[in-house]
Amino acid sequence: MAGVTLDKVTKRYPGGVEAVKAIDLHIEDGEFVVLVGPSGCGKSTTLRMVAGLEEISEGVMRIGGRIVNDVAPRDRDIAMVFQSYALYPHMTVGENMAFGLRLRKMPKDEIAARVNAAAKMLGLDDLLHRKPKALSGGQRQRVAMGRAIVRQPSVFLFDEPLSN
Repeated sequence: MAGVTLDKVTKRYPGGVEAVKAIDLHIEDGEFVVLVGPSGCGKSTTLRMVAGLEEISEGVMRIGGRIVNDVAPRDRDIAMVFQSYALYPHMTVGENMAFGLRLRKMPKDEIAARVNAAAKMLGLDDLLHRKPKALSGGQRQRVAMGRAIVRQPSVFLFDEPLSN
């Protein structure tokens, strides 16, 4: 895991609309933090900036002490779980969880070990051969979390993963 620091991080859209205004936040390595606020206050935008999916207009962001303002999302070592879960309907639970590791060309035995460990942790070990349509909403949520867990990233981001 890695610490995350936002120093006066701002997100300004064309036309001057400020979605996030000069946020200062320091999250220690291993710390669990929840952003709470009304709809439209910038929680998701802040997470998307940390993930690199939104550009930072001003300020400095560090992950593990390294400035990441201009670092591509794939190079930030972050796993993000979205509200929609984003599961592939034609793949099994195991295939969904392994997908990102396969893209990274990880050895098959390592993929299997990580998927099995995450599935056991999340109570999905008996469901690895099912497809998402055969799962409950809670099981789908756990598959999405499992897909993040198997990556073993430095930072986990969850954008309303349990809201449904």
